[in-house]
Amino acid sequence: MLRAILRNTRIGDGRSFIGMGLLGLAMNIRNLPDFKNVSIVLISLVLYVAYAFSINNCFDVDTDVLNPKKRSKNPIASGELSFRAGVIFSMMLALLGVSFASLLSREEIMIYISMLLLATLYSAPPRLKAQPFLDVISHGMFFGAMPFFYGACSDGILTKYEILIGFAILTYSFAMELRNHLEDYESDLEAGLRTTPIIMGREMSERLVMAFSGISIAILLMSFSMPFGALGGMIAGVRVNYRTLDWVVTFLLTLHVVKTLLGA
Repeated sequence: MLRAILRNTRIGDGRSFIGMGLLGLAMNIRNLPDFKNVSIVLISLVLYVAYAFSINNCFDVDTDVLNPKKRSKNPIASGELSFRAGVIFSMMLALLGVSFASLLSREEIMIYISMLLLATLYSAPPRLKAQPFLDVISHGMFFGAMPFFYGACSDGILTKYEILIGFAILTYSFAMELRNHLEDYESDLEAGLRTTPIIMGREMSERLVMAFSGISIAILLMSFSMPFGALGGMIAGVRVNYRTLDWVVTFLLTLHVVKTLLGA
């Protein structure tokens, strides 16, 4: 049972979302007096992502049982773990995460609790993930911009520069959520869910993926130099491999971290 409980957290799938918080933290590492807060932020981020995936598995049984790929990642859908045990363990993760976050600033605990609330509403009733447009918006917030802001608040403030980077992460998270829904298109359709891609159709959703990706890259480039922003805008109208987009965004975010670490 313990193995099933740990698998239910799907930490491996949540690496990039933990990375969003660590990105914000890294951009402020020079302003932190010691590494105590760094450890607290890291632990609370891991607990948060584990909770978000765990509670999602609890309420995704109806669709994951129809998708062999998803069923193998969901111990509740495969029958290895009961729904009740999954919910109880998820709540324990959330409470433990809040206990760590409460050791930080008021701004950070408020962001943390807001992330937990959105992650819960996304998966559990009213289940925002099954409501068109709200699925993309909420996911972009609690698994994109908000973890970044949580880490960025470690020095007590959010600068205009950090807010701009957070907006770039938000728009790219919109694209990633649309991609996730497109992967589950058939099983969601069979389960009767009304996700954004099902309402808008595959072709329009794929166009939106490229549009949001282009906006995100344009913002990240514009943050270096205004003329560079036009290069990102060109992506919106061009079909590019998703993996390539991920590498481009990761590379640009890394450059921004290096820029702040160097004090440039």
